[in-house]
Amino acid sequence: MVAPREVVRIFDRFTRPNKPKRHICICDQLQFFLRINSEPLYRPVHRILRANNSSFLTHDSYVELTQLVRHVADDIATAERLGIMSMNEARKLVAAAEKAVTLSEEHKQIIRERLLAEG
Repeated sequence: MVAPREVVRIFDRFTRPNKPKRHICICDQLQFFLRINSEPLYRPVHRILRANNSSFLTHDSYVELTQLVRHVADDIATAERLGIMSMNEARKLVAAAEKAVTLSEEHKQIIRERLLAEG
């Protein structure tokens, strides 16, 4: 299983066409993830820089804050692990998620609790 803050390349059944995409694990138990895009396609977004996240990014990217994506267990089990988001980067993402009008208060709370949990 993947852990919160872990970045994976996972088969995304919600894109057209379906294809592997980078995602940040938010909650392994609920199978919640945030999608990373190379362009700010679906706003609001949180920009993450390759310079600070070179273990899992090949270029500056954008975390989509429109919704949490729930992947199926089989896709999670076969996901390619790319790296772990730093706690500093997680704090920035949580701050951006808190401002996103597209996320429910419940989802904001899950993002905050899971990404900022130590260990």
